[in-house]
Amino acid sequence: MKFDCFYKVTVTTCVPESINFFEDEEIYYWGYYPYKIVMKDVKELYKDGADAVELEMITQEEFDERIQTEY
Repeated sequence: MKFDCFYKVTVTTCVPESINFFEDEEIYYWGYYPYKIVMKDVKELYKDGADAVELEMITQEEFDERIQTEY
């Protein structure tokens, strides 16, 4: 679609109970969503305890290539 966005999403959550103040980092790939839905999902990640959410815009080709190699 015309308004689809493609992102590499890095979600960081700090774990203060660990000795070295461990940071848990997860990487997701989101694609074929309009920007409005992406921002709604980012707000949900923060609600669920994420300390930082980094969005890196990628191309549709990069997204499709990544998904094909993952699955």
